[in-house]
This record gives sequence, structure tokens and C-alpha cells, in this order.
Amino acid sequence: MNSKEKIQLHKGMDCVRRRDFEKAIEYFQIVTASNPDMPEAWNNLGVAFYGLGRIDEALESYDRSIALDPSNLDALRNRAFLLRNQKRLPEALETYDTVLEKGGDAMDLESAAVVLTAMGRLEEALNCLYLAREKLSLKRLEDEIEIVQKKILERDGQSGDKAKGEPDGEAEGKE
Repeated sequence: MNSKEKIQLHKGMDCVRRRDFEKAIEYFQIVTASNPDMPEAWNNLGVAFYGLGRIDEALESYDRSIALDPSNLDALRNRAFLLRNQKRLPEALETYDTVLEKGGDAMDLESAAVVLTAMGRLEEALNCLYLAREKLSLKRLEDEIEIVQKKILERDGQSGDKAKGEPDGEAEGKE
């Protein structure tokens, strides 16, 4: 990346911070036109498109960034977030799985849990939240764990003290 491209990228990100997405797109398109192999520029272009609600163009930009750098966690996270917000849950989950395979963190586990919960895959969501809690102790994670545990109990028609979602010792081994 040359100094002119760096300046254009910085100007574009300044515009994103100011929520001037139209101007940001102009800067990022200058960079992608001069250097189409720069994953950061494509990811940033996707952010600007998303800011304007131009979802298809944002997704195309994230995909282009990921094609150039498959381990670009920023672009992968942005793609997953977009898909989640568009209720394209299986695709979002697949992308979060990729993020986690490539070194994602507790926040990515939490995001995957949100998608799994929305898909009704509550036990898997709970496991993601437990893993996230092991990596990062946040009150928010405790609250989310409690919410998912309650959903499991409600789904299973249970109530009372079985809030931990742990197996019932008496039920184990019965057919």
C-alpha cells in the first residue's frame, strides 16, 4: 500500500466515524480502483455501504475482502453481523464458525450464541456462552446464560430449581 492509498483509507475511516458514508465510499472506491487487491479497503467499503443500508453491496465488499484474505477477522465479523441482522441465520452461523476457527474471541462466541438462540438451538447457545464466560467474565454473559437456561426450561415445560440446565442424575441411563 502506497502513501496515497493510506491517506485515502484514513480519510475514508474519518468519514465513517462522522457517519458521512457517501464520502467514505468515494475514498474507499478510489483505493479499490487503484489497488483492487487490498482487503482492508474492501472491508471498509463494506462498512460504508452497510452504514447506508446498501446491504447487497456491503456483502459483496466483505466477500471480496475475505476472498483476498480468508483470515481477515474484521471482514468475517462484519459479514456475520450483516447476515445476522438480515435474519440469514444459517449463513451468519457459518461465518461465526469460521471466525471462531480462525481465532475468534469471547465476543465472537457470544455472537454465535445469539444466532444459535434465534435458531432455537439453545443447548449449543448455552455451550457457547459457557465458553465465552471462561474467556471473559462479564455480567452480561451471566445474564445471557440465565436467559437461555430459562428458555430451555420453558421449552421443555419445566420450572423451578433446574435453572442450571444440567442433566438430571435420575434421568441418565434410562431408555
